[in-house]
Amino acid sequence: MRIEITARSMELTDGMKEHMEQRLLKIKRYFSEVMDCHVYGHLERFVYKFEITLHGNGFNLFAEAHDEDLHAAFESAADKMERQIRKLKDKMRSKRGRKLEIAVPESAEAEEMDDFTEGLEDT
Repeated sequence: MRIEITARSMELTDGMKEHMEQRLLKIKRYFSEVMDCHVYGHLERFVYKFEITLHGNGFNLFAEAHDEDLHAAFESAADKMERQIRKLKDKMRSKRGRKLEIAVPESAEAEEMDDFTEGLEDT
């Protein structure tokens, strides 16, 4: 997974960038198909705003959050992204698990059982 971090009108320390990468790498436990992750952060009137965009095989997800604290803003956006991914994973799992049920009339089922028991009685 390729993670790209962009900061505008603020400086991110190496420790903060590393924390962001570690937090976003946890997303791979939900989807191995995640190809790109772009984190965009900027400071506007003493409010930090983070936008996280995920591009995967067949899906694009977006989450944003803002707060007066740098860490709180990023964590909030990452939590939103994790909820979206979990919801998408559950949705895909439930679609894959569905099976088509065929309704068999009771009379046809009873006739099959009679045919089966007649074959046993002959031997």
